[in-house]
Amino acid sequence: MSENSPVVTPSKPPQGGASWVRLVSDLGPAAVFFFSYQWAEKHGVPSALADLTGSQAVLFATLVFIPAAVAGFAFSYWKERTVSPMGLFTFVMIGVFSGLALWLKNDIFIKMRPTLVYSLIGLILLGSVAFKRNVLKALFSGALHMPEAVWRGLTLRAGLMYVSLAVINEVVWRTQPLQTWVTYNTWGDMAINMIFWIVNFAFIAKYLTDPEGNPLLDPADKSPDKET
Repeated sequence: MSENSPVVTPSKPPQGGASWVRLVSDLGPAAVFFFSYQWAEKHGVPSALADLTGSQAVLFATLVFIPAAVAGFAFSYWKERTVSPMGLFTFVMIGVFSGLALWLKNDIFIKMRPTLVYSLIGLILLGSVAFKRNVLKALFSGALHMPEAVWRGLTLRAGLMYVSLAVINEVVWRTQPLQTWVTYNTWGDMAINMIFWIVNFAFIAKYLTDPEGNPLLDPADKSPDKET
C-alpha cells in the first residue's frame, strides 16, 4: 500500500490471513525507515557513514530501510506465493531510487521517489480505463466478478487517488520541514491508501468469491443494478 512498502495495491482482495500478511509487509519496512531516521536525527549517523551529504539521517534511514523492504517483499511472497505486478514495480523502484540516493549521496531521490511511483501507477490505471484494458480487473485475477461499469469506477477512483498522492508528496517535501515529510511519507500516505481500499472493498465485497468461484456472501445480497 504505502510507497515505502513493496505492497502498493493488493494482488487480490484481502481474505483470511492474507490481510495481516500485507499489513506486516507494509508496516514493517515503513516503521524501520521512520525510527531509523528518528534515531539518526537524535544520535547522528555512524562514523563510517559520516561522509554522507544532504540529509544524513534520511540517507542512513534509507540504508537501513533497503534490507527491511527486501525482507517484507520476501515475507509477503513466502506467505502468499504471489506478487502483484504493481507490488513488483514498486519494489524495483524502491531499489533503484534508494540506490541512486546512496550512490550519489543526494536525498532528493528519496523525496521524489513517491512522486514518480504514484504518478506512474495513477497514469497506468487511468490510461487502462481510457484504452479499455482494465488493469485492476486483471490484477484481481478472478477473485471479483463485477459489471464493467463497477470496474471502471473503481479503477478511475484508484487512479485519481494515486495521482493525488503524487501531488501531495511534491507539496509536502518542497514546502514543509524534513521531519514533517518523513512523518507524512511513512504514515500519512499509508493511511490514505488503507482508508481508500477499506472503503472501496466495503462497497464491492458483495462480488467476492472463494477459490472455487462461489460467492462469499449470500447471492440475494447482490444488487449490481445499484452500482454506478
